Amino acid sequence: MLITKTLGDALQWVRVTAPTDADFTTLTEQYHVPHRFIAHLRSTKTRARFDYDIDQKFGMCIFKVLAVDDKMDSEQVKTTPFAFLLLGQTLVTVTQAADDTTESAIATEYKHHGAAAPSPTLLMLAVMTAQNSRYFDRINALDDLRAELERYKTTPTNAQIVSLAEVSKSMVYLKAAASANLITARQLQAGVDSDEYADKLPRHERYWLRNLINEFEQAKELAQVNGEIVQQVTDTYANLLDKNLNTTMWIMTIWSLALAIPPIISGFYGMNVKLPILGGWLDWPFSILLSVIPAGLLIWRLGHRKNLSVKDL
Repeated sequence: MLITKTLGDALQWVRVTAPTDADFTTLTEQYHVPHRFIAHLRSTKTRARFDYDIDQKFGMCIFKVLAVDDKMDSEQVKTTPFAFLLLGQTLVTVTQAADDTTESAIATEYKHHGAAAPSPTLLMLAVMTAQNSRYFDRINALDDLRAELERYKTTPTNAQIVSLAEVSKSMVYLKAAASANLITARQLQAGVDSDEYADKLPRHERYWLRNLINEFEQAKELAQVNGEIVQQVTDTYANLLDKNLNTTMWIMTIWSLALAIPPIISGFYGMNVKLPILGGWLDWPFSILLSVIPAGLLIWRLGHRKNLSVKDL
């Protein structure tokens, strides 16, 4: 869906949500968006990037943002591309779903600037600063989930182990997305510092760009640090599971030795071997007693050494 809004006196905002083929055709024919830009806009998995068409004076920035349907209480993170197209006094945004963060950031900038309308580039930087703040909230929410799962580290269930693995994977996704956004912002800064783009950004917009780069760096570092913490908890889970498995095998081996004695004793009475008291009425009680005494002594000895239960080990 393509909606055109007039912001202030001269700025035009073309908002494209869940774009269709008709929307891409409109962008190409009416707004003269280069075809190589359209190829990136069509993909829902396109990577973050910055590109500029010198001939048409058309800039494109694609960032990774949290999806609108991403839930803070879920251990699974969803990210989606957020594209900005800059052409003179026209700002084009292309997203898969409408969100309140974009409109709120744009409204806030117009409120702060008053009669002096902000430029499309400044609006882009303001929107991405607001979108990036959601990264911090999401990382903190995942850290809360990690802290809750860490309480059960002595007896983790299968569901808790799976949840922790999802949290770890989500931290990796957030770090990758923040890193991609940081690279895109630095590419934009490199373009601004070059001769072709030097006249595109005034001083206050350069400040906004440097601040956005710092925000992306902080998001990346926070995701990395929290990811390392989650990995440490995951390793602790793995060590506990290995220890529990080794303890179980230890107990089973000990009890198998103790229970192997009676079959060995009784087995002799099923062979054609001359044995004491064979053929008398004491054979049955004698074989039982001969089986119980060594097994009982072994169990008593192991119990005295505290090797018979998981609690003792």
